[in-house]
Amino acid sequence: MQPYVISLSSIPSRFDLLCQTLERLARQSVQAEKISVYIPKSYKRFPDWDGTLPSVRGGVDIVRCDEDFGPATKLLPALIDHSGQDIDILFCDDDMDYPKNWASWFLRQRSRQPQACIALVGENAIGVPGQQRQRPPMPRPLLLWASTNPEYWGRRWGEALRCRWLGAPRRYLGRRCYLTGGFQDMFQGFGGVLVKPSFFDDTVFDIPADLWSVDDYWLSGCAVKNGHAVWVIPMRREPDSFPFAAQDALTDAVIGGFDRDAANTHAERYLRERFDIWN
Repeated sequence: MQPYVISLSSIPSRFDLLCQTLERLARQSVQAEKISVYIPKSYKRFPDWDGTLPSVRGGVDIVRCDEDFGPATKLLPALIDHSGQDIDILFCDDDMDYPKNWASWFLRQRSRQPQACIALVGENAIGVPGQQRQRPPMPRPLLLWASTNPEYWGRRWGEALRCRWLGAPRRYLGRRCYLTGGFQDMFQGFGGVLVKPSFFDDTVFDIPADLWSVDDYWLSGCAVKNGHAVWVIPMRREPDSFPFAAQDALTDAVIGGFDRDAANTHAERYLRERFDIWN
């Protein structure tokens, strides 16, 4: 299989629990050449951080970066470090429980889709109805609906009992989203995304201030405009989150006057107009 590295970032309030995610990443059935946790020298969201770094297990590197790219720090410094290299970067979130074969799903798909961003979870732009789209990439995936998914509902019931009777903390439960593989407009980074440095140009580093918090939209748009569409993997379950995922979650934050839904809508409109994509 093609060599790959794993890249992620984290925030101070999660440093003490980061080891749980790193343990999962280090024990993948196909080992990464390197696992890098990118930590900026200062955080825009956490100006009072005292500079204490997380403890990490062997085989994981903490890499300091001068600029805080927000949630896009999980990828952008890695693009710089691996510029010009023919290597895959598998980037992910710091709060998800990635299964042992997780990386292998992406690497097997890479051989079939050498020029695509490979994702476990995607989404489509909603500003333009599907029938009005000029040139959507095809084929599109067939969806597995949560409402008719017995595996998902069985897990939901089990989780509800665990929380109610055992007092377990709540977490996000992953599900299988796609019956078949296909193209989506954007990737969602929490499931993991496999890209190459060559998919991006220097535009990706110049994040507009009002898109700083919506990294999935920005990174997806910067790859798609260069001809690298998003392909989603079929029949694989999203990762569950660890309970600490709720700590300082961007999904609950209001940044620059935008909550998450408003920021997503604004980002989609901006990227459609600037890059002439998703039209």
